[in-house]
Amino acid sequence: MERATNVDAVAVQCGSGKEELQAMLFSVPEQTWWLIAAAVTVMFMITLVALPPKPDEVPEAARAKFEQLRRNGKWAAYVAAPVLYAVVGLTALLRPEPAAVVLFLYSVGIGSMPIALLPMRRRMYRHYFAQLQNPGGKVTMDRLSAVWIYSFLTLVILASTALVSAATYEPRGL
Repeated sequence: MERATNVDAVAVQCGSGKEELQAMLFSVPEQTWWLIAAAVTVMFMITLVALPPKPDEVPEAARAKFEQLRRNGKWAAYVAAPVLYAVVGLTALLRPEPAAVVLFLYSVGIGSMPIALLPMRRRMYRHYFAQLQNPGGKVTMDRLSAVWIYSFLTLVILASTALVSAATYEPRGL
């Protein structure tokens, strides 16, 4: 009888921890998740404005080619981004479960992009400008930038997936 009481006590402790995590993570009302997603979207769009190099940062030899490429693709991000946001919003509205999970994952994904890109911005552009000046050369990515971006985004994906899994799914016994 003593053993059954201990097992029940452990089950209650595990269950209450899950409930606490779910209460903490998704206790925010759904309207607040929509506001958080909108704020993260605005932050991301501001980052799109801040990310390109200033004209004085572009080497003279690559300036003409860079301006031509920038003019051609300038509005692509500003047109494609709202389409992506609309798809995520519709997905959140059409899914049978609460929209908080989709909006949380969206906010984490879009919010982590500036953190991944901005610290490596100058290194990436320096490498990019070197490739523009050598048009026939092999296109490669700066190793430090690649390691930072891939590592950071992988960590974000794993952490957000673990949080959602821990907050929404019941643990199964072995």
